[in-house]
Amino acid sequence: MSEAGLKLVQGGYGGLRGWIDQVERMGELKRVNGASWDTEMGAITHMLTEHSHGTGPALLFDDIPGYPKGFRTLYGHFSSVRRVALTLGLPLERERKVDIVKQYYDRIQTMKHMPPRYVKDGPILENVIQGDDIDVLKFPVPRHHEADKARYIGTANCVITQDPDAGWFNLGCYRNQVYDAKRIGCQITEGKHGRIHRDKYFERGEKMKVVVLVGQDPLLFMLAASPLPEGISELDFAGGLRGEPIDVIRGPYTGFPIPADAEIAIEAEAVPGQVLEEGPFGEWMGYYSDDTVARPYLDIKTILHRNNPILTCAPQHKPVDETGLLKGIAGSAQIWRSLEACGLPDILGVWNHEAGPATRFTVIQIKQRYPGHARNVLHVACSCQGGAYAGKWTVVVDDDIDAGDLDQVLWAMCTRFDPMTDIDLVQKAWASKRDPLYLPGNFNNRILIDACIPYDKYLKGTFPPVVDVSPKLRGDIKAKFPQLFS
Repeated sequence: MSEAGLKLVQGGYGGLRGWIDQVERMGELKRVNGASWDTEMGAITHMLTEHSHGTGPALLFDDIPGYPKGFRTLYGHFSSVRRVALTLGLPLERERKVDIVKQYYDRIQTMKHMPPRYVKDGPILENVIQGDDIDVLKFPVPRHHEADKARYIGTANCVITQDPDAGWFNLGCYRNQVYDAKRIGCQITEGKHGRIHRDKYFERGEKMKVVVLVGQDPLLFMLAASPLPEGISELDFAGGLRGEPIDVIRGPYTGFPIPADAEIAIEAEAVPGQVLEEGPFGEWMGYYSDDTVARPYLDIKTILHRNNPILTCAPQHKPVDETGLLKGIAGSAQIWRSLEACGLPDILGVWNHEAGPATRFTVIQIKQRYPGHARNVLHVACSCQGGAYAGKWTVVVDDDIDAGDLDQVLWAMCTRFDPMTDIDLVQKAWASKRDPLYLPGNFNNRILIDACIPYDKYLKGTFPPVVDVSPKLRGDIKAKFPQLFS
């Protein structure tokens, strides 16, 4: 499909199925028939993604043994920057990876949030299952990794919770283990909005209603896995990005807003004191490092699904996995937002490197304006909402270094960095128990690297000049020999 044709559909591709159609037209979808739910789908995704360098395909599995034809699973939503751009309604091509972060950041700075629009009907109501007929294993729920002890229906998902005080709805990406036909887990890390909501209900001795989407517009999955400020619903945010409200129906049990074009929605409730052993699961840091412990589970009340439903999946594994770009781009935009909100000038690029993963290796590109500018940037970036959770390395580089190019970043770290004077350490920061080196109390330590030219030498121009091709000569060469750079 032409670039012009794709521009017509960005921001309005028509839910998950329209997204799949567009991705196939882009040449970035593979259809796979006959793979088993038991580790094969997860392993195929792992093997096609780990060395893909941002070009891994989206994978649509059909003819899954033991399940009706048409019951499908989708893996690898965001293994390429182009698919992230399609989802966000941004241009599909760019010179640098970090350009997509700037484009996304600029978009969210000016957009207006749009609350969802309630409608009376939608494809999600094609099948409504209640009572004794409830069985989550009617779907081809995968066991993603060989060492997983259970099947997980919720990985590329959206868990909808409501704040009991303010009434706003949060969408978070929290894994859902299957215990049996009518009970699933819901692991939520401390500090996440869904966990805060649950804690509020449980502290009052109250049940918490929940909706779990396990097949939805990829934009909602992306936002559910992204850091947004408290009080801002991902549904409102998605409406702002789309430029029109998200159509939702009221859940028959919860009354919650459920996207009308969603594939599968599970209405459930969590009850104080009702817990089951949860885990282990191969997680986003690439380890089985999270202890199996008792956690609150969800009693399923209603299952809604479309005909021939598509279950969305994200079996995380050692980098690079299919969620690295998803978390990295959204987190980078939030870090950029925080840096500018603190009045720090000339932020030229932010990139969370996919092998990090997420915010484990963040690079910020700046034009130095004053002594200490680089250090200011480092400390804000590692402590703001977008960078605080589970970070490890934060690096700042000069304006001539592309923050998204790891070769250039390593060159700056090796030639503009002094181990005695250009390191700061932060202790007892917010960690994740998915980190195999997390400290008691769920803390970690992190390192801040100033890989900028020393400011006095930068200001005076006394640092050795870089061997490079000037921008003018680059342009002249590309114009004269276009066949070499197409």
